[in-house]
Amino acid sequence: MNNIEISIITSLFKGGDFIEGFLFDITRQSVFEKCELLIIGANSPESKIEEYYIKKFQKKFKNISYSRLDDDPGIYGVWNIGVEKSQGKYLTNANLDDRKDGRNLEVMKNELDKNPEIDLVYGEYLETHMPNESFNENSARVKFPSLPFSIENMFKVNSPHSGPMCRRDLHDRCGMFDASYRSAGDYEMWLRAVQQGAQFKKIDQILSLYYRNPEGISSKKEYLDSNIKEFNEIKARYAEK
Repeated sequence: MNNIEISIITSLFKGGDFIEGFLFDITRQSVFEKCELLIIGANSPESKIEEYYIKKFQKKFKNISYSRLDDDPGIYGVWNIGVEKSQGKYLTNANLDDRKDGRNLEVMKNELDKNPEIDLVYGEYLETHMPNESFNENSARVKFPSLPFSIENMFKVNSPHSGPMCRRDLHDRCGMFDASYRSAGDYEMWLRAVQQGAQFKKIDQILSLYYRNPEGISSKKEYLDSNIKEFNEIKARYAEK
């Protein structure tokens, strides 16, 4: 496939409750024919049901790729594998339990096309506490992020957060995700990139629905204290530079 412009990277682990809705949602993207969807299974114990739906959608969409690892390297280890496999000039991640505006990828792609000096773009998102809601019909009442982009505001909130899109060569210049982090490796990556001169832009448009999954890596109660510590350590380290 030589028409790939966007590589969508998805880490798959215990996704049985979300995989069908995710695939239905992501394949409805207005520019999906210009995308490759790289689904990487992190030795998921629910692979049987996950693979059933993946194979079902692969029959219709030849740009869906699925691979399964023998172990779980963590979400950022999976993303790094996705970056290495990617063929698109733009990269984005898509979480199984989140949902997108039908023009999410088109809007971000257009913004990068029009602004070659910008390395990464991201939109606003709604947050819901109900699983498997759609972007158009949901119970969300809160919008993030409310602050415009700046390095100073990055120290106030975890931004960009939900499904940003960056140029593939950003990783060539600034490195890969640090897989030693459990939940804040993307925050560290983006802070590192900005401090190395990368240019980010916030799009003032709601583009996705983020599910605050109580079993998610960043939300699970048993991980909360260590996640906060991880986030604060990263923030303090880069604030000193």
